[in-house]
Amino acid sequence: MATRTESARCRLCGAAVEPEELRRSLCPVCDEYAQHVALQSNKGLERIVGELQNGPVFKAASKNGH
Repeated sequence: MATRTESARCRLCGAAVEPEELRRSLCPVCDEYAQHVALQSNKGLERIVGELQNGPVFKAASKNGH
């Protein structure tokens, strides 16, 4: 029986990612960036992810999957 490869989508950029690579529903690139921004701004990670979802950088990234 053949198995099919399932992929999920990053909630920031929309890139297809293997489920085992997702962290907080983010691809590795967006996860690393969100952690960096959260540390720099001293805000919670979920708040930063929410702010980033509506920002121009991730709107542009979502158009081309990074």
